[in-house]
Amino acid sequence: MDKKLIYINSIAVALLAVFATTSGLFWKGLYMHDTVSGVAQMMGQDLITLIVAVPILLGSLYLISRGSLRGYLIWMGTMFYFLYSYASMSFLTSYNQLFLVYVALFSISLYAFIYGLLSMDVKTIKKSVSPGVTIKIAGVFSIIMGLLLALMWLSMIIESLLTGTAPAALESYTTLVIQALDLGVLVPAAFIAGLLILKGKQWGYAIISILLVKVSLLGTAILSMILFMVRNGVSVAVVQVLLFGVVTVAGILIATAFYKNINGSTNDFKVFKLN
Repeated sequence: MDKKLIYINSIAVALLAVFATTSGLFWKGLYMHDTVSGVAQMMGQDLITLIVAVPILLGSLYLISRGSLRGYLIWMGTMFYFLYSYASMSFLTSYNQLFLVYVALFSISLYAFIYGLLSMDVKTIKKSVSPGVTIKIAGVFSIIMGLLLALMWLSMIIESLLTGTAPAALESYTTLVIQALDLGVLVPAAFIAGLLILKGKQWGYAIISILLVKVSLLGTAILSMILFMVRNGVSVAVVQVLLFGVVTVAGILIATAFYKNINGSTNDFKVFKLN
């Protein structure tokens, strides 16, 4: 793997994300064509992306420069967060002056993430993680999270299909972008990661390490969205608030424990042939 490519793409993502999020938070009228709920959610995500995701991305670059496997896996999880977030912004947000910025963020993070996946040494990743109960907890958590997310969205969609009425989450938009991404990408990834790591498969360790970072970041962003929604007078479902709250806290705790189980000094993590 070429370390320069990681740096160039990551810095591009960081700079574009800072511009996009500060614009979203302070540019009055940028989201003028979106619903009150949509604006609250986008601003909530802008805040967490700016003050949490961007610093973590830059911090992971520093760790990568020291040959850290932890840094590399955190970078992958953070890049997955940017990929998911700006895919939703590109497809869901009503057209505005930053459309090309959203698409650029989506595209750069997508191909950087793919490049990272193709460069992974999954055998070394598994060997670097100490066996123990944390691994099993991470696998079970991943499966349960995927199941709960699937049940939450499918119950809403199936009820809509049976009653012939549009789901409330649709509001004035034309389709359910977030639900499509969750059901089509996140839920299968959660099931695959959980099952593979419980079976001791190498790719399970790689995918779960990425997923835990992404879930922790996205969960924090969702809680921020909820706070913005409440502040703007948007009603929120208590069950969903509790679900996302529990998943986020659990994800952060399990991610922390999982990454502590990655052994060795930084010199032991120079396994990706960074040039």
